[in-house]
Formats: sequence, C-alpha cells, structure tokens
Amino acid sequence: MIRKKIRRRIIFVILLSAAITSTVLYIGYYSNLLIIKKIEVRGANQVPVQLITDTAQISLNTQLLRVPTSIVVERLTTISQIGRAEVRRGWPSTLVIEVTERIPLALTDTPAGRFLVDASGIAYLPAPGDANFPLISGPDDASRSVSILAWQSFPDWLKAEVVITNTDNPNSIWFTLTSGRKVIWGDLTKAEEKSAVLKVLRRMAGSIYDVSTPEVPVVKP
Repeated sequence: MIRKKIRRRIIFVILLSAAITSTVLYIGYYSNLLIIKKIEVRGANQVPVQLITDTAQISLNTQLLRVPTSIVVERLTTISQIGRAEVRRGWPSTLVIEVTERIPLALTDTPAGRFLVDASGIAYLPAPGDANFPLISGPDDASRSVSILAWQSFPDWLKAEVVITNTDNPNSIWFTLTSGRKVIWGDLTKAEEKSAVLKVLRRMAGSIYDVSTPEVPVVKP
C-alpha cells in the first residue's frame, strides 16, 4: 500500500512537472503574454538607433523566447562602428540591445582610402576630411594597436614632430619626423629615456636616429 502511494505521488509529480513545463513553453513560444512590445537600444551615440534596430531584424510582437540573441549579436557587429554588442531579454516585454561603439584614436591609409582606427587597431570607417588624429601604419590590427600605444607614449614636443608612426612588429616601431628623418624606436619600453635621448640627437646631422637601445643610441648619415 505504501509503495503504491509513493508510486502515485511520483507519477503525480512527473505529470505536474510536465504540465508546468508545457505551460511555460506555450506561454513563451506561442502565446501573446511574453511578446516584444519595446526594443530598447543603449550605448548608441554615433550610430543611428534606427540602423541598429533594422540590422537586428527583430520585429515587435515577436515572442521573447524566440529571439536568437547570439545571431542578433552577429548581425549588429556587422555595423563597422560597433565594437561589441549584447542582446538580452527584459521580461516581460522588452528586448534590450546594448552596444559599445568604437572610439577613433588614429588614422591609417588603406587601399580604400584613409580610415579611422580604434584602440584595437581596426580600421573601421572612412575618415572625414577634418579628422584630427595621429597617422599610423602597420600590417595588421595588432601592429596598428602598438603604433597607437607608441604614439601615446611620446611627449608633446615629439608628437608635434611625428608625421607617421609605423609598426612592423611589436619589437620594430619606427616613425618619420616632419624634417623627413627616420627614428628607430624599437619596442614600447623605455619611452621616457628614448624621448630624452632623441631630443639631444635630433640636433645632430643625420637621416636615421636609432634610440631602440637608449643607452647606446646611433645616428646614421
């Protein structure tokens, strides 16, 4: 008798759980109780909200549980100005889209023209004619990112004289001065020492100044 009661209770619990699960799935996927009534976009300053919602391709009155959030994120990151996107459900009726826009820190020349570059070194958008950022170069995103870090480490007097900062690899940074002379900088270390040495060396005649090892600088004709 006791075993029968236990068995009945187990069956009851299983059936009840199945009923609850079915109800939740029905409400989430088929009913109109948890549908999108509002799409809330956060973090958009330069990118038009309409462009973001159009790119997301999610309509109002769609069931929240039916939104493929990872796919929507992939769609949003096709917008060049967006560096990161997050899509989440704001129960019971809001789809929240939060974006992080790229911040331009430099310019780089590409076969398609001059582009804005963000901290990660990505050339993401054609630069407007009045863009006032340092000009950098590098064979890939990582190298351009190093070029930005190098330029940021320069003192103001040097920034004013640098035409373009180049990075072949993290250990090979070099730049051209307004005088046309070339400076071999090396890696990102010892920026203060290198700047101090270069400030003296630039008074000497030469076309190439190597301060990659500031303790042993070299001036080449």
